[in-house]
Amino acid sequence: MKTKKLTLSLWLRRRIITGLLVLVPVFVTLGLTGFLYFKLTTWAVNVVDHYFPQFNKVFWLQQSIRVFTLAMIIVLILLVGEFMRFKAGRWLAGIAQWVLLKLPFLGTVYSTTRQIGEALLTPRGNMFRKVVLIEYPRKGVYAIGFLTNDNPKEWEISQKSGQKLISVFVPTTPNPTSGFLLLLPREDCIFLDMKVSDGMRLVISGGAVQTPKKKQES
Repeated sequence: MKTKKLTLSLWLRRRIITGLLVLVPVFVTLGLTGFLYFKLTTWAVNVVDHYFPQFNKVFWLQQSIRVFTLAMIIVLILLVGEFMRFKAGRWLAGIAQWVLLKLPFLGTVYSTTRQIGEALLTPRGNMFRKVVLIEYPRKGVYAIGFLTNDNPKEWEISQKSGQKLISVFVPTTPNPTSGFLLLLPREDCIFLDMKVSDGMRLVISGGAVQTPKKKQES
């Protein structure tokens, strides 16, 4: 009888965990998508409600406005991206960038936002370039890190420290959005062959999910 109870308990626990692993990412994805959808389109609904109060709280009209606004935002992004292919577009963007960078506070905000955007959205500016293994937080203990910048020798910190230092981000588990920035010599890092995505999965899973190295072909 005890064995049956244990078996039933184990069966229930496994099914619940499996169900959560399937449903939680789906709900989180849908929740974030819905949040962004409403945040990007609420202003248009408010404008229509302000100037046309007779249409206030009409559900189908509000949803139509939201869909139309989202479509226009996507079209605008596509048009700007297409315009940037031409010399005139790059010239205007350069002027706008020069003006923004000259502004005391907005220049810093613009520069930081642009660097983050390039790091996240462009292949050449990929924020995490390599997966590395470093001795951290003490000798004999290793941590997974990600190379974020192979800093030049002319960098102020490298010059002041007397050695070329690279930037390595060591994320926390299971939330990789927080972590520590370490500046250390390149020779203190062990560069791994695994992909950045595999390294991130290893961190998020707390080491439970591992990607086996492919066997070398004989």
